Amino acid sequence: MSDRQNIYELLEEIHQKAFPDCSVGEYLKHMDALVGPLKDIPDGELVARLYAYNKMPFYEHF
Repeated sequence: MSDRQNIYELLEEIHQKAFPDCSVGEYLKHMDALVGPLKDIPDGELVARLYAYNKMPFYEHF
């Protein structure tokens, strides 16, 4: 699977789990603050950061 597909799937999963009440825009602002500026991170590194964030035990507390 391509990095881009993994990014989309991870973003969707995190949105549903950790930020279900946020709009997409609000959610992406949160993710920029939490994992880094999404537009500036290479795809492979972004997949790694999103995967790590998704596995954090405390992500549900946001």
